[in-house]
Amino acid sequence: MLPDVKLTVTPPARLYQECNEFLRFLHTAAQKHSVTISFSANDAGTFDVCVPGRECAGLDLFLQEIVLHRGLYYYLCGVPNRREVAKYVVAPIFENLRGSRFSVSYPVQIHRHLLAGAPHWAGGDLLEQEGHEFELLFQKLNLKEISGWEFVLHTDDLLTEWMLGQLNHTKGAQSPSFTSLLGMCAKRNILRTKEVRKLFDKVHSTRTRGLHRLEREIPDADIAKIAQDIYSVFEWIDDYWQAQREKTVRLSGKRYRRIRFGKECLLKGMPSEFTTVWQELMKRPCGDCGVIVGELHLDGCDLEVCPRCHGQYLGICCRTDEDFEYDNRRKK
Repeated sequence: MLPDVKLTVTPPARLYQECNEFLRFLHTAAQKHSVTISFSANDAGTFDVCVPGRECAGLDLFLQEIVLHRGLYYYLCGVPNRREVAKYVVAPIFENLRGSRFSVSYPVQIHRHLLAGAPHWAGGDLLEQEGHEFELLFQKLNLKEISGWEFVLHTDDLLTEWMLGQLNHTKGAQSPSFTSLLGMCAKRNILRTKEVRKLFDKVHSTRTRGLHRLEREIPDADIAKIAQDIYSVFEWIDDYWQAQREKTVRLSGKRYRRIRFGKECLLKGMPSEFTTVWQELMKRPCGDCGVIVGELHLDGCDLEVCPRCHGQYLGICCRTDEDFEYDNRRKK
C-alpha cells in the first residue's frame, strides 16, 4: 500500500482564513473521486494536510481533472485578493500535492492556469515534449474528456508529427505517407522494433477505418490496450533521452565517463568464443534496454559496464551513499 500524502503549509497570518477556505474547497471537490483531503491547524497557523495512501489513484485523477476543468482558476475568480491568494495559498498547496504524486512538474504552466485559466496539465511523469502531449491525451481519455475515437485521431496526429520531427522533415514540405514514414524511421533506427512499428500502424489503420466510417465504435478494452502500449513507447523515449544526457557518473567520490554500448573493454583471458558472440551481439540493439552501438544504456540496464571496475554497473558497490546524495543535491 502507498504511504499517506502528508503536507505542512504555513500561510502568511493575514491569509489564514483564505487558506482554511481553500482547503475546505479541495476537501469538498475531491469527494467526487472518493478522495479524502483532511486538514487541521495549530495555534501557530500551520496547516497539516493528509490524504490516505489507499486513495492516491483517485487523487491523481482529481489533480488532473481540476486543471483540465480550470477549477483552480474559477475558484480564484471569486476571491477578492486573488493574486495574493494564488501566490501564497493556492500555488504552494497545489504544487505540494502535485509534487507528491508526479515526478515531473511545470510551475510556469500551473501559474498560468491559476491567473489566466490555461487548461494545460501541469504535472506528469514524462519530460519530452511529445511524451508530455501524449500524457495529456492519456489522462483526458481516463477522465472521459475525449472519446476513444478522438483519442485515436489525436494520437495518430501526434505520432505523425513525432516521426516527421525525428526525420528532420522540412516544415511546409509535402509529408510522406504514414507507411513511408514507418519505413524511413526503421531504416534510421528511430523505430527499432517490429512491435513498435506495428503498434503505430495499428493506430493509423484504426483512424483510417474511422475516417471511412467503417469503424468508429472501438471497444474500450482495445483503446485501453493501445493507450497503455503507446504510453510505454513514450516512456522508453523519455528514458532514452535522459540516459543520453547523463554522460558521466560519480563513483566513490570521483566522476567517470559512462561506457557506451559497444565500447566495453573485454577482460583479458576471455575465451575467443565469447569475443565472437559479443561481436554478434553488437550488430543488434541491446537486449535489455534497446540502445544501439555508440549510445548510452538506459537507467537500470543489466548490460551496462561500470567505468571504474568494469564489472556490471547495476550490481556494483562503486557507487556510495555519498555519491547518490551528491547527485540529488545537484539535481535540486
